Amino acid sequence: MRAFLQRTEVRLSTMHRVAVGFISGAGLLFLFPVFFKDAILAIVKEFLTHTPSVPPDSSLPSAVVIIFTYLLIGYPFLLSLGIPIMALGLLLRDIVHFYFVGHPPGFAEELFNPRFGLSAIAFSPDESESTKTKILIHQYGSDLINFVLPFDERGSRYYGAVIDKPKRMIVPTTRRIPRLIGRGILDNPNGKTLDQMADSDVLHVRGAFNSGGEVISVLAEPYKVRTLAELDRFNAALGLAGFIDRSLYQEVAKQEVSLVRHSLKLRQMVLRYFQALLVLLWTALVSFGLLPFLQDEQGRFAPLFVFAFGYLIWAILTPIVVQLPIRWLLSHTKPETRRENLRRLEQTDALKQFENWTRWLCYVAIAASLLAIFLEIVLRVR
Repeated sequence: MRAFLQRTEVRLSTMHRVAVGFISGAGLLFLFPVFFKDAILAIVKEFLTHTPSVPPDSSLPSAVVIIFTYLLIGYPFLLSLGIPIMALGLLLRDIVHFYFVGHPPGFAEELFNPRFGLSAIAFSPDESESTKTKILIHQYGSDLINFVLPFDERGSRYYGAVIDKPKRMIVPTTRRIPRLIGRGILDNPNGKTLDQMADSDVLHVRGAFNSGGEVISVLAEPYKVRTLAELDRFNAALGLAGFIDRSLYQEVAKQEVSLVRHSLKLRQMVLRYFQALLVLLWTALVSFGLLPFLQDEQGRFAPLFVFAFGYLIWAILTPIVVQLPIRWLLSHTKPETRRENLRRLEQTDALKQFENWTRWLCYVAIAASLLAIFLEIVLRVR
């Protein structure tokens, strides 16, 4: 079990190194300058400054035609900005889900307090009961408490604020005050129950314990005085770190499931990254392609037609671009099962659900672009 735990720690660290690559300069930060560069800003400027005009002999009121034209072009224009930003937002959400967990194992489900996905690890009690007792006494009776809690009262008050008195669900079950008293780690000299005690009331951390008839000293003094506030804050810090005293088999079970969780989250995050990267690059490429026609000094190209035709191409190919990561993976399956596998993914996979939404939104953008082209050709709206 010890050897397995060492292997899982190596695997988890490898997974986190992979995840770091997607939020470092070579990953997530690369997406921002690709999208929010000169091309996108120039497109936005051209769209805001261009005012459509209608020939005087038009049978329709010019104001109605202009408003309708803005609506037709505005939808695919906003969609071309919204889909990449949405993909980027979903990627950020997946990163948060990868690094944090809303309900760590071993804590009450009623209390929501997100923890880091990699929790703190405790020495397993079944390795050695006497050694575990020494560890507990040294933790609560030495300056290790101040190693976690800031000396500044304002800073340490944060840990006291997360204590949900009187239930104290943030505290690990193995570090509850009554349990520590029952185990012989703490003494309650005032005789009060935990509900009756105030933050200033003191408890004693025993400096020695009896093991097999032998008294084993851990602290230099017979006992160490601690206030209830100190103990609560220290236990709250342990709880915020997802700290639980588990036996070896429980730690192995938790690590197995942790590997599964990280693998699932990393799978979705990496696929989402490539999905966001492709749609961002595709949108930026279309924007770069539109600029020479929109900024033509001789005015040979009608801006309305350039917008409509450019976003028509964008809307036609964007669903294909968004589906590329999944389709690349489907190419490794048998040809006769690809259609069925794709259908199942559309019903169950979050990535495919985003692709389905993108496809239907792009269908509307295609219709709007075609109608805008019709207005340009028939009514000569420019």
